Amino acid sequence: MTTQEQYVERLKEMVTAEFGRGIATHEDCIALSNAVAESVGVSIEAEALELLFINMEGHTAAPRPIVLSSLARYVGFTGWSDFCTARDITPADDRDALPVVRRWGVIILTAIAVIAVVIGAIALIRSGNSDDGDSITVDSRFRNIESEWIARTSEYCNDKLQYYNSNEPEKYNRRIDKFIRNYSKHLHQNVRSSIERYAINNKITVDNETIDETADIIIAKCLDMCENIKIQ
Repeated sequence: MTTQEQYVERLKEMVTAEFGRGIATHEDCIALSNAVAESVGVSIEAEALELLFINMEGHTAAPRPIVLSSLARYVGFTGWSDFCTARDITPADDRDALPVVRRWGVIILTAIAVIAVVIGAIALIRSGNSDDGDSITVDSRFRNIESEWIARTSEYCNDKLQYYNSNEPEKYNRRIDKFIRNYSKHLHQNVRSSIERYAINNKITVDNETIDETADIIIAKCLDMCENIKIQ
């Protein structure tokens, strides 16, 4: 893999994290195109994003400069050249070259995030066994859906922590705020539907009120986890 290709892969990682979910379908590319247009005012065709993010058989052409530049702006840089020369960006497959201070910052913050996830998991287990009825828990039939969204959110949060620079906490927090806004939209668009699909596939009879309450609880827990990676 050439250095150029490594930087492209790094950019794709950052765009995916900024977008708040994986980019694997035509619909994902349409949504990303809209997000980029809203953020930087440049419209990228969904087909161009498909060629970049989805493994298209037989496709060998390099991404167009306007696509790379727009995506670089989407993740907080002034353009593709700025992205490639930024001091806190290293190409994919070359992560050991991270500055020592930043690398330790990432390690510490990642450890904190892991601990927070473990504590959250313990709290969920305890709340599930509680008889006092005070703890907010999801309907027991949908614990698997909750666990999936919590695990997915934890993965996204750990990805975002890699962008932390101890010299620029405000910029990092702004990036997290933007991620939370985008991810919140994604949660509200998809959590309820995932509960509905799960109920249908498992022949669970459930009313709309229970589905809405379950979705609201899962969304709140995911967003709380995202808020916790901000630097105070």
